[in-house]
Amino acid sequence: MSDDPQRSEPSPPLSAAAAAEWIRLVENVLRGVAHGLNNRAAALSALVELTSEPPERPSVLREILNAEQQRVRDLVHAVLTIGAPRGEPEALSPADVMADVGIVLEQHPDLRGGELQIDASQGSPLRVPRWAFVRAVIALAAGLAGATRAEARRLDITTEGDWLLIASGDRGPTPSPLATELARYMGGEPLDGRYGIRVPTLAALRRREGR
Repeated sequence: MSDDPQRSEPSPPLSAAAAAEWIRLVENVLRGVAHGLNNRAAALSALVELTSEPPERPSVLREILNAEQQRVRDLVHAVLTIGAPRGEPEALSPADVMADVGIVLEQHPDLRGGELQIDASQGSPLRVPRWAFVRAVIALAAGLAGATRAEARRLDITTEGDWLLIASGDRGPTPSPLATELARYMGGEPLDGRYGIRVPTLAALRRREGR
């Protein structure tokens, strides 16, 4: 096992259905990234035109340039997040990884715009590969695309006993093969009669280990 958190790790074996689902998600996100890069290129071209002469308000141009640079960094972050798995199991707070989830979802044509709400404020720490947890949340979010009921456009990350739950406020459909298989990879399982999955909390794992 490697001590390098950036080392690529083998992906879990996925069924054909789960692998196809992940490919579709990646394709949609990359389509959004390509659109974003086109927009950034257009914005930078406009900045070049504006700087052909001494600007009257250089501070405004700096602000625009800084904003465009951040958007490019977000696009790179999205691509890295859906790239090869990196990192072994680690203790993490669900709220701390929501930025990764949000950056990816913002590039997905069917999930951008903030219509899907994810509340991780009540989630207890857990110990899993960061990439697996992020992908599981993304897979669950993608399964809610196109939902019309407000309850079905929300994921709540909460704690129930020894389990961390990622679930919709609505009964919703059965979790997808990808979400189900990632849950099992993290030592969890799909919820019974509710749209979502559950994963053991860090406290539960430590009790099992006698710590």
